[in-house]
Amino acid sequence: MSGEQLYKERTCIACHGPDAKTPILPNYPKLAGQNAAYLLQQATDIKSGARNNGNTPAMKGVMHLVTDEELKIITEWIATLKW
Repeated sequence: MSGEQLYKERTCIACHGPDAKTPILPNYPKLAGQNAAYLLQQATDIKSGARNNGNTPAMKGVMHLVTDEELKIITEWIATLKW
């Protein structure tokens, strides 16, 4: 499955927008064009609980839907998008 498909199916689209740069709330991050390794580390830290600040409680609630391999695919796809 592609990063774009996973982004949609794993509910990332619901908060970060269809293009990963139009989040539903102004304090949610724009993800498009960010460094893939950085995105993966942040997502992994949220999933594990290592990062627990700001909006992480909202993310933590859906991270069980995404495997570690899927996170890698999603973040690599997001990194290809234009900011």
